[in-house]
Amino acid sequence: MSKRFSRRDALRMGALAAAAPAATSAVAAAVAPAAHAAQATTTTAAIPGGAPRPGWTSPVWEVAPFALNQVSLGDGIYKEKRDRMLNYARNYPGTGDLLAGPDRMLHLFRANAGLPAPGTWPGGWDTPNHLLRGHFSGHWMTMLAQCWAATGEEIFLTKLDYMVAELAKVQDALDARNLGRVPGRFGAAVGLSDPHPNQFVTLPNGLTTDLTDATFSAWVNPAAAQANARILTLATSSRVYLALTARVSDAVGPRFAITLDGTGAEQRLDSPVQLALNSWNHVAVTLQGGTGRLYVNGAEVAVATGMTLAPAALGATTSNWIGRSTSNDHALLNAAVDEVQLHGRALDAAEIQALAGGATEVDNAALRARWTFDDEGESAPDASGNGRHATIVGTGYPGYLAAFPEGQFIRIEPPMVQPNSGPNAVWAVWYTHHKIMRGLLNAYDLTGNEDALPILFRMGEWVHSRLSRLTPQGRDSMWNTYSAGEAGSMNEVMAELASHTTDAAQRDRFLAAAKMFTFSTLFNATIDDVDQLNGRHANQYMAPNIGYLRIFEHTGETDYHTAARNFWGMVVPHRTFSNGGAGRSEHFRARGDITSGFTSGSDPRHAETCCAYNMLRLTRNLFFHEPDAALMDFYEKALHNQILSSRRDVDSVTATEVTYHQNMWPGRSRRIGTTVEYSRYGGNGSCCNGTGTESHTKYQETVFFRSADGSALYLNLFIPATLTWPERGFVIAQETAFPAAGATRLRFLSGSGPLDLRLRVPGWARHGYSVAVNGRDQQVDATPSSYVTVSRSWQAGDVVDITMPLSFWVDKALNDKSVQSIMYGPTLMVVRDATPSYREFTFFPQLGLDGDLAASIQPSDASMHFTTHGYLLAPYYVADPVPGQFNSFHPYVKRVEPEVVFRTRTTGVPNDAIRDAAGETFLDRVWAAAPFADHGTFIRQVEAVSKEWFEAGRHTRRQRQDILIAAARSVADF
Repeated sequence: MSKRFSRRDALRMGALAAAAPAATSAVAAAVAPAAHAAQATTTTAAIPGGAPRPGWTSPVWEVAPFALNQVSLGDGIYKEKRDRMLNYARNYPGTGDLLAGPDRMLHLFRANAGLPAPGTWPGGWDTPNHLLRGHFSGHWMTMLAQCWAATGEEIFLTKLDYMVAELAKVQDALDARNLGRVPGRFGAAVGLSDPHPNQFVTLPNGLTTDLTDATFSAWVNPAAAQANARILTLATSSRVYLALTARVSDAVGPRFAITLDGTGAEQRLDSPVQLALNSWNHVAVTLQGGTGRLYVNGAEVAVATGMTLAPAALGATTSNWIGRSTSNDHALLNAAVDEVQLHGRALDAAEIQALAGGATEVDNAALRARWTFDDEGESAPDASGNGRHATIVGTGYPGYLAAFPEGQFIRIEPPMVQPNSGPNAVWAVWYTHHKIMRGLLNAYDLTGNEDALPILFRMGEWVHSRLSRLTPQGRDSMWNTYSAGEAGSMNEVMAELASHTTDAAQRDRFLAAAKMFTFSTLFNATIDDVDQLNGRHANQYMAPNIGYLRIFEHTGETDYHTAARNFWGMVVPHRTFSNGGAGRSEHFRARGDITSGFTSGSDPRHAETCCAYNMLRLTRNLFFHEPDAALMDFYEKALHNQILSSRRDVDSVTATEVTYHQNMWPGRSRRIGTTVEYSRYGGNGSCCNGTGTESHTKYQETVFFRSADGSALYLNLFIPATLTWPERGFVIAQETAFPAAGATRLRFLSGSGPLDLRLRVPGWARHGYSVAVNGRDQQVDATPSSYVTVSRSWQAGDVVDITMPLSFWVDKALNDKSVQSIMYGPTLMVVRDATPSYREFTFFPQLGLDGDLAASIQPSDASMHFTTHGYLLAPYYVADPVPGQFNSFHPYVKRVEPEVVFRTRTTGVPNDAIRDAAGETFLDRVWAAAPFADHGTFIRQVEAVSKEWFEAGRHTRRQRQDILIAAARSVADF
């Protein structure tokens, strides 16, 4: 039980059962009426949940965040999305039972540990024997921690404390497993496959050399009726093998097969008798001349004459196993195995019966190998004395905590390195482990649940034990396996966990383990700024970069920072859509390739929401080291467009209603065919459902930052929010109608003293940016993609007004500058239309000297909705607010500007047909300098670009003359 949990236990089934409404705080009261601006407040009391707990911070940061409970969201689109997720967190799955949701999240963990597991599971990919079971529970813990930090509502803490307490019980039960041998037919046996961590036994090479007549025999105790699980495999390839299978189907029990050309050419012995489950069975096969015989418990069950293949025909077999097939689609044998023998002759029926009766020696002269399993560890010695020792693949360690057996980790380790296929396979075991550890770490960091830390320390020791036994090359082979090698940000949690231990040796182990999640090939290339991302699974290689920063923060090893920064630069802008997302069908494409997936015959699954989640985390952490406004420009783009739009605008207490993919393909909606992206893979349990529960409960985390020394306050995002800063005594509210209005106000509600305000000038603010303090213009020198600083000694009641006029502009696809998105300030505006091809728009003839596309765009009756060229333009973040309806949209349009024109003045000079090396047209280059102060400034830009194009041979002298004349005559049109 949590140290806080016991005093809440009585509340849990009582007053909280009705799911308490959102708590109000002193901050919320302070920002409402302006009349309270000068009133003093007790700042510490204003923080939900008590003292600030910002989570991980580093002394090497230039900039630091505030805790979630120090920043409260005000009314607006972000709060609306957040509140829908809070409602889900309070009430899922809608049964009225306070702990029904946590019990679902715990179900598969309890079942894996052999504990009572009432009820059901989350669904989607978090189901029994499938995919990513357990990961969603980790996201859920993070969601609950963030919900409590943001609101102070007891219901979230009660659910979280319950989950932590129950996971401790699961870990205790898993630690009670028998990680060594199991009772055998003779002494001890090896337990293979799930749930035992031992996966299979690797036998030495050379077993079939000169082997013509032979006998194979083994004692097997099956735990499950599996199809195609092998007792024995000796193979040179997936098509050249001999195999003894425990069960084929309901009609066929054990099968012996030998082939030189795959399954279609197998010479077989099939038993109509099945092996008894949970009992010891003796299985043997003999080969002599052209005759094969199969025995079960001493009785001959199958015989075949005319068998033309002997074991020696296979050649030098190298894939020699007990319990494993050459096919990843075949289950590993789930059984105990004992006393496996290989003879160099065919034993007769009496000798087989003697073995089945309990004898262990019948002809030592013919015995080539005899494997017993009485010794602990990974060695299985050859008791025949011939030195053909075997190795047991797979070892379990204490501290394990997961919703699936530990053997799933061994599948991705050498020598298997098995991708995500086959019965009972888990897609990405380390990814799932990261989510669980991250959730527990957030329970400790954000809420102070001290019972989470011992669980994490044991998990951390397990991680080190699991990975330290592998070579760097072996680990590389894991991390480079799609997508089984996906490890999330395991390096991040291990590095952060190192900061929480007071044991120096343990700290060293945790940091060493963090470094073990480095995939050296890509890591080294990224340090050298060599782009090798094409074709890689995007999420798999995004998340580790967050952990690289943590390692750098601990050790000062600059390569880790360089790798993370260079990786970011390979994604932004070179692989970034106008909504801030990246990837097609979850993979990176070639550098600069934005539009290749925008045709009707291609996969329409773009911009996986998890990718935006990870890129935002990486961007935020990079900013702490390097407060570069370009980083925050991307952050705003991805948060305001992809993340904000990923939450459907309907209430639900049964599903997250978060998109998986977000289609960039023309005329698509957030539904592909009959698949609704909000509920793809179940609506709960997919990766994006999990990250979505986090993204929509922490919108306030980046609105304000502070300098490391506390002397400066950064305003990064224009989201209604109130900051409570106890160390400086300030309470500061941001009031804004953004993004519908290009202005925001900071109001000092309490506190006084010197402070540098660092105010972001967004990259899209190209039509002016001004700052006024208490009505007085500050004459700031503002450049887009920068910060301006306003310094003074502030008093309660001070008001800072920031004006940054919104304008329409275009975000061009890098590989085809004619494919463009229409932006309004930071907001992606989509064309509402279902036609599956680009809509073609022309803008240049209507442009004024300000260069704003608004000359061709008209406002509609609805806020942030416009019309152009006969189509409706709507914000991308409006996400299907009418149940059952899915709005089709075009994130990109085709820009068609065939002729160089200046308002009504035509030139006859082609525009679209002639482009420079960057893919820009003549008019693109001219209007890139807008806004123009006057027509003379405009003419000078036309002259400069015209000179450049003439000298580059793109325009003739006559074409240049026609352009200059038309531009001069256009003075009457502007």
